[in-house]
Amino acid sequence: MLGGGPQAVALAPGLKPVVVLLAGLIVLVAMPPQPALAHTASDTLLPYIVGVLGSIDLITLAVALVALTILAWALFATRRLERALDRERRRRSEIEAQLNESEALLTAEPHLLFIWRGRSDVVERVVGDMRGTCTCPADRNGQAWFPGWLEPESVATLEAALRDLKLRGTAFNIGVKTLAGELLEADGRAAGGLATLRLRPLAGERREVTKLAHESRKLSRQVERLTAILDNAPLPIWLRDANHRIIWANQAYVHAVEAEGITAVVRDHIELVPPEQPQSDALRARVQLMPTVTSERHRRHTVINGNKRALDIVSVRLAEGEAGFALDVTAMEELEKELRRHVRAHASTLDKLATAIAIFGADQRLRFSNAAFAELWGLDPEWLAQAPSDGEVLDKLRAMRMLPEQANYREWRARHLEVYKAVDTREDWWHLPDGRTLRVIAEQHPFGGVTYLYENITEQIRLESQYNELIGVQRETLDNLKEALALFGSDGRMKLFNPAYAALWGLDHDFLASEPHVDVVFSACRQILPDDLMWDEIKYAITSIDDGRRPFQGRIERPDRRIYDFALVPLPDGNTLLTYTDVTDSTRIERALRERAEALETADRLKTDFLSNVSYELRTPLTNIIGFADSLSLGLAGDLSLKQREYIQDILASSADLLSIIDAILDLTTIDAGAMELRFTEMDIADLLTEAAGMLQSRIEKRNLTLQVEIPEEGGTLVADRKRMLQVLFNLLSNAVGFSEDNSTIRMGARNEGDTVVLWVSDLGKGMDQEFQKAAFERFRARPGVSGHRGPGLGLSLVKSFVELHEGRVTLRSRLGQGTTVVCRLPARGPGSAAQSTPEVPERLRKAQVR
Repeated sequence: MLGGGPQAVALAPGLKPVVVLLAGLIVLVAMPPQPALAHTASDTLLPYIVGVLGSIDLITLAVALVALTILAWALFATRRLERALDRERRRRSEIEAQLNESEALLTAEPHLLFIWRGRSDVVERVVGDMRGTCTCPADRNGQAWFPGWLEPESVATLEAALRDLKLRGTAFNIGVKTLAGELLEADGRAAGGLATLRLRPLAGERREVTKLAHESRKLSRQVERLTAILDNAPLPIWLRDANHRIIWANQAYVHAVEAEGITAVVRDHIELVPPEQPQSDALRARVQLMPTVTSERHRRHTVINGNKRALDIVSVRLAEGEAGFALDVTAMEELEKELRRHVRAHASTLDKLATAIAIFGADQRLRFSNAAFAELWGLDPEWLAQAPSDGEVLDKLRAMRMLPEQANYREWRARHLEVYKAVDTREDWWHLPDGRTLRVIAEQHPFGGVTYLYENITEQIRLESQYNELIGVQRETLDNLKEALALFGSDGRMKLFNPAYAALWGLDHDFLASEPHVDVVFSACRQILPDDLMWDEIKYAITSIDDGRRPFQGRIERPDRRIYDFALVPLPDGNTLLTYTDVTDSTRIERALRERAEALETADRLKTDFLSNVSYELRTPLTNIIGFADSLSLGLAGDLSLKQREYIQDILASSADLLSIIDAILDLTTIDAGAMELRFTEMDIADLLTEAAGMLQSRIEKRNLTLQVEIPEEGGTLVADRKRMLQVLFNLLSNAVGFSEDNSTIRMGARNEGDTVVLWVSDLGKGMDQEFQKAAFERFRARPGVSGHRGPGLGLSLVKSFVELHEGRVTLRSRLGQGTTVVCRLPARGPGSAAQSTPEVPERLRKAQVR
């Protein structure tokens, strides 16, 4: 095998001389003649070649000749390919020259050539330039986006023509316009698998022809659109020729006359309204539309689809013939009839009213008056039926001495008739010579004119006089009472008051007499006593519409140190009585006790503020002490003796204790200020207990104590502030370590009780007596531990505050000599999620829970 790859095998022994001879012959053929060495080569190689030829047989020689033949053919084929390659290279150069020449010819005139391949919507190539002959984008992408520079109608026409060109190869030549109004020729052609579009400007006669074609196409589309709109209009429309014969009608007309189609309508001259039907002159109206076009409108009735319909026929005169359409006004005609019936019904109703009513039109003539109007003034109904004017009615009433006496009647009459020009409603009181009093209301009528209402209020005035007399007696009685009182109506306005009430709140008599609303009165009272809660409660009791209103009492203390008991009593008529009684003398002892309590609270607050300020001031120097002590302990200031190192460690331990006390005071101060922020996260209970136990590991080992941690088998999580929970467990464990004997056991654990997580810490120390347990959670309540050390008494107070911030509760169980157990119950899913009953969070902690 002659292969040269990795799996080639050795040559057969019989072929080896042939290969050697072939190689020698190839060398001889390939070697160029060298005259200087010719003699040497013939002397050396010829005997060798003859020797070799003598040593091989005829088969081997034949193989060598075949190989030489193949080699000669290969050389001949290679030279022929090289000559063909040279010809192709010359051909390519000629084609490139022709292409460059074609592109130069294409760009010789202003135009744009767009090329698409196949049915693709993406332009493959854009050639050419408009050279400022029209307004078009400069970049190729903008030129290929036709809506950006061609008018919408041209874009729609061009895109439709391009679709036909790409799908069916349909060529086109149309005119298009740019957004600037410039006319271009659009020529589309298909060439092989390409679609081309050439846009170029037009000039001369060709421009005029293209412009006319463009306008014709535009008008044709408008006609098509108008025809489609008219043909699909919901009302019948038709056209007539000069002989008044129908030449076109829309589908609504065909449907109305129940014809087979437009052809049948035109052929059979089917009319929507029979020509012989008489026209009503009362309903005919003529409108001048244009100087040469007029329209005529009249009402006709006909039967459409078996139903009688009322139609308004509108005919428009044209140059040759006329156009018409029909409006279905059946519903409007029915509404007009219904309106006339309502007018008659309203007139009948108004005739039955006791209030006199008169309606005058815009021409100031009487249009309607009820029976009460004629009866009130004693006027003849027949004379009123003649529609007298408003001025004539006034003149007749003056002649009958039925009008109020006026010093200048003409001026009063003119002022009265100005109501026809007024916009607002006018209200007057007429005191007639016969002793009657009328309330006259003049109001603009919606259809023009004025409506008068005459109400006889003589009896009402008499009753009001009697009522005012009774009120006067009551007021005289109330004015002499020492008790301050005020009466508020169901509308919230003040109805009665006495001088004691005005003096109590320093309110002006005229102000209260104007019946101010309870909001206005209490706003003035708030200037003396700004107790919004009390005033809101009283206001609600006065203005409430609840049937179950109940009286209630209270006490107020004004800034002038006067104390009053107030009582609010709902009355059966919906009014509310509010009374104030001066009880200043009877509450002096109560005031003294209250002042004492306030002094104690102030002292406690001052103590808290003092501790807070001192804690902030001590923290900075304490930090410096700890820093310098650490530096000394690390030997930064030089080597220390053993005794000095002991002192430094004592300093660090004491500083750490003092820092924890300061931090505790600052935390309590932050809680009191309502600024404590809690960051709730979901934590694993087992990890929480383990981390807390590790915080006191050194102290536990130093005292040789045993800490047993009981973790629930089912595990569980708790949503709380991890830092504060660790602080709670740290304080509880610190107390347990401090009060436990050496070598004793401390227990800490947790368990799940429904939606509640219970954490506890228990020790076997000396315990607490009952008296101390009551104050164990108060601040600065401390007792000495086993070693005699006495803490600041803030640990349990912090624990209670943090647990209550989580809407939990803390309990303590202890006996002397038997140890102490502190139990914390917390909602498992965070504040607001527990269904258990928890004690109300104190006011000082409530604000801190909004984090």
